[in-house]
Amino acid sequence: MQPAQNTRQDDEATALFNPAFCGAVLNRACAAFVGKADAPLPLTYAYIVLPASLHKQTRENLPKTTATSMWTWIRDNPLLFVDIADRVTDFKQLTSDGILFGIRHGVLQSDDFGLLPSQLKRRPRSLRPTEDWESCMNTAVFLGKWFATSDSDEATTLARWGFRP
Repeated sequence: MQPAQNTRQDDEATALFNPAFCGAVLNRACAAFVGKADAPLPLTYAYIVLPASLHKQTRENLPKTTATSMWTWIRDNPLLFVDIADRVTDFKQLTSDGILFGIRHGVLQSDDFGLLPSQLKRRPRSLRPTEDWESCMNTAVFLGKWFATSDSDEATTLARWGFRP
């Protein structure tokens, strides 16, 4: 019974860590950002969205509403940020591949200011999203809105997340 469970986890990890899924996650974040800021999602934010959206512990510890101050949440959750730089580095290639896949397949658009969403095609009925899949998508939407409503510029936001632009 145990090997079947491990196979399922491996299959789900393979499904979640691929450029097509990452492009779809970024599409959701971009759509949410554009909906709130009426501007493209800065490219640098995409490199935070994926490591945060695909990291279960981060997903589970995000606040319930974007009205919560991002800066207060960051200050109150230091353990989530101990390895954020490593996660962003580890996800760098996957994020780049997701962006390129999204642009090539019409899921994302780019301009001089960042990333924009394109219209996603309907999901095939045979594709049944898992709880993790839904959670990653919902987190991407949340982060897109949260970044859009932050009261700081991009450089300050990155600095507060622990990065130097």
